[in-house]
Amino acid sequence: MNDERIEQLLRKAPRPPAPAGLLERLQTDIARPRRIETRPVNSVEAAPSIGRWFPALSFAVLFLSCLVLIAVQTNQIAGLKQENATLQSTAHDLEQLRQDNADYQRLKAAQAELERLRREFGEMQQLRTEVAQLREQNQEIDKLRAENRQRLSASGQRALSNANDDFFSRNDNTLEQARARAESIVCVNNLKQIGLAARVYATDNGEVFPPSWLAMTNELATPKILVCPRDKGHSLATDWLQFSAANVSYEFLNANGTEAAPQVILARCPIHNHVCLSDGSVQQLGKNRGVTRNAADGKYYISTPAQPSLDAPKPSYE
Repeated sequence: MNDERIEQLLRKAPRPPAPAGLLERLQTDIARPRRIETRPVNSVEAAPSIGRWFPALSFAVLFLSCLVLIAVQTNQIAGLKQENATLQSTAHDLEQLRQDNADYQRLKAAQAELERLRREFGEMQQLRTEVAQLREQNQEIDKLRAENRQRLSASGQRALSNANDDFFSRNDNTLEQARARAESIVCVNNLKQIGLAARVYATDNGEVFPPSWLAMTNELATPKILVCPRDKGHSLATDWLQFSAANVSYEFLNANGTEAAPQVILARCPIHNHVCLSDGSVQQLGKNRGVTRNAADGKYYISTPAQPSLDAPKPSYE
C-alpha cells in the first residue's frame, strides 16, 4: 500500500466529533490583544523634508543655472558686439588717418618742392642782378675807353695816347676775361631757367618733360634765354612766333624724360660746356669733363675725362 492509497483512505474516514466544551476552553485560554486604532500613513509625508523637495530643488537649480548661463552668454555676446563696433570704428578712423597721412606727405613734398623752386628763383634773380651789373660795368669800360681815345686824339698828345693805348692793350685780356665770366654766368642762368621751366611743365603733365622747346612756351618767359650770350652764330628771337633753329644755342637731351634719374642731362651748352641735370641743378664741366651717351638707356650723363665728340640729337623746334 502506497502513500496515495493511505491518503485516500484517510480522506474517506469519518471525522471524529470534537470534545464538548473545547471551543469555550480555547476561547478562554487565548488572550486577545487590545485593538489599537491606527490611520494609514502617507509614504510621501513620512519621507524626510529634503527627500520630498529634492526634485523641485534640483529642477529650480538647473533652471537658475540655465538662466545664469544664458545671461552670461548674452553679456559676452553684447560685449563682443561692442568690441566689434569699436574695432570697425577704429578701422574706419585708421583708414582716414592713413589717407590724411598720405595727403600730408604729398603736401609736405609739394611744400619742399615749392621751397626749392623759390630758392632757385632767388638764385636766378641774384644771377640776373649780377649779370646786369657786369653788363653795365662792361658798357662803362667801353665808354670810358672811347672817351679817353677821343680826348687823346683831339689833344694831339701822341705820346700820352700811345701810353694809354699800351695801358688798354695790356688790360684787354683782363676785360675779356671779365666779359667771358659774365657771359658764363648768363649761360648758367639761362640753363637754370630752362631746367625750372621743364620741371614746371612735368608737374602739369604727368611728371614727364616736354618733347621740344616749343612745348614749354608757357613756362619759358622768353625765347631769348635759349641763346647763349657767347654764341654769335645764333640770333635772338623776339617772340615764339619767330622762333626757329637759328634762335637756339642749347641742346635738349632728355625730351619726354622724367626726373626719376636726376643725373641724366636735360640740356647742354656746347660753347661753355655747361649742363643742366634733370633735377634742375647746373654744373660747369670745363675742360676735364664731358658728356657721353649710355648705350643701355640712351640717356646722356657726365663723363670723365671729356669725350672727344657728343652724339647728340638735333634740337626739335616743333
